[in-house]
This record gives sequence, C-alpha cells and structure tokens, in this order.
Amino acid sequence: MTIDKREKNEFKLVIAGLDNAGKSSALIALRKKYNFYERVKNLKPTIKIDYSSFKFLETYRINLWDMGGQKKFRKIYVSNPIYFTETNYIYYLIDIQDEIKFEESVKYLHDLLDIYRDLDYSNEVIICFNKYDPKFKNSEDFFDRAEMIKNLILSQNKDMKFKFFDTSYYDISSISKAISYSLDKLLNLDVIDIGLSKIVNQFSCSYAILYTASGLIISDHYMDVMDIRAFEEKISNRINEDLEFFQRLKDEDVKIDDRVALSEDRTEYVKRYSIISGNIENTFYIGISTPTSKINEIKIELEKFRKILQSTFM
Repeated sequence: MTIDKREKNEFKLVIAGLDNAGKSSALIALRKKYNFYERVKNLKPTIKIDYSSFKFLETYRINLWDMGGQKKFRKIYVSNPIYFTETNYIYYLIDIQDEIKFEESVKYLHDLLDIYRDLDYSNEVIICFNKYDPKFKNSEDFFDRAEMIKNLILSQNKDMKFKFFDTSYYDISSISKAISYSLDKLLNLDVIDIGLSKIVNQFSCSYAILYTASGLIISDHYMDVMDIRAFEEKISNRINEDLEFFQRLKDEDVKIDDRVALSEDRTEYVKRYSIISGNIENTFYIGISTPTSKINEIKIELEKFRKILQSTFM
C-alpha cells in the first residue's frame, strides 16, 4: 500500500477562527461523513479545545482540534504555541457574512501564522470563506469580499502557501472538498478523488461515493448542491442500507458484488471491491446515482476504477 510507506499513522488538523465563524457547524457536518469517535458539542461556544477523531482503514487516525474562537481563549492559544505543535494542516474559517469582523479575523490569522512560522510549518494554510451559502454564489458583493481578503492575506504573507475554499453548512460538498484536500495529500488519495470526479462529470451522476465496510467515506463528489439534511436523508441512509445488505449476504454466504435499485429515470448502483494489501483484505464500496441509460457504461468504468484502488492500496 502506498500510504504504508509513511512512518506516521496519526495526523493532526487544527480548525481555527473567530467565535461564530461556523467551525463547530462544519465539524458536525463532517461527523455525518467521517464517523467521528467523539461527537462535537451542540453549537455551544467551544471552550478551549474540542477534540474529534476518526480512523481510516484501521490504520490511520485523523485528529481534529477545534480551537474555541472566543477572545479569552484566543489569547490563551496565542501565548501557548504548544497547542499548535505537530500540526499537519491548519484550517482557518472566516465568516464571509460578517464584514464587521473581517479585520479582527485577519489579525488573529496573522497571530497564528507567526506561531506556525516559528514551528517551521510547511504545508498550505487552508482558508475557508465560511457561510458562503448557495444563495450567495452569484453575488458580486460576496465575490469581492472574498477576493479582498484573499489578496490581503497573500500580499502580507508571501513566505507561506495558501489554499482557499468557499464553504457552507448548506452545501456538504463544499465542506467535503475542503477537508478532502488535506486528507488526499496526507494519505495519497488524489488519484481516487480525480477518478470519482471524472465519473460524476462524464456520466451525469447525481453523486459518486467511495466508502469502506464501516461506512467511512473516503471520497465523494456531487453534481448538485446538497445540504446536510439532504445528505443525511439521501446519502447516509442509503449507505447504511447498502452496508446492511452486504452484511446479510456475508452472513448467509451469498456471493454478490453489486446491487441495483431503480428510481424513476435513475439507477442507484453499488459495487463492492475487495482489495488485497499484503495479508490484509480491505473492502470498499462505491455508490453511484446515474441515469438509467448509462448504467452499462458505468459498470465498465467501475472495472477500470478497480485498478485505481488496487494501485493506491497495494
């Protein structure tokens, strides 16, 4: 397996920003996808630090540090750089709806960047213009706000690398893309992510999702905007149904590697992959919603996708 070559099997992601920037909301959305071991508190102002974590393929643990954004806690963090040691990626959320706090938010970001400079942090700093809700996507005002902040950050920190995302609790794919960026880099999953994106675009799929036998989503792409409620109803429930179905087959010793369900003019298709890595067999599922007319083409494409999985996890 490519990622077995890494000496480290535990990674730290820091989530920072001012209070009300939407950090806890974003983590709640991510918990729906990544099966956090510890539930995030119910949108109460984070006190000091909330820790969440999930495991990947029983090998890698991803730890998320949600840094409370209230002023009294920010002072504690800035005066104690030890909180930020061994960070693999930092996510900094800026509430794009709150113009009044832009200056304060950029100031706090610069305080954190100074800490990371001293710690020799070398990865990208991931900036999320959060609460960039779907209804604002075509707003010139919001575009100008984001560009203004982006240019300010870049011009004052030319020695550091940045990656910018527009995120919203009401668009699960936006949060997914942001968090997947660091996971792809840390776990060498870029080729899988590209492969799923290609499938969605080429075959007009509503979604394409790769997940493990425990329901952990490795990569996902969506054709349309999907909020957290739609994700829970359409995706989480379907994944649970698929896992129960394949578990029943396993219990009854029935050999079936795919499942087809028809829904109006679309086909919901799930395929199982068993990938051998050394002496370990990893089971993956790919779930796709595609126009019924394209199902045969999809099946051919998914056989090609097996090669991508095999090369990634061999």
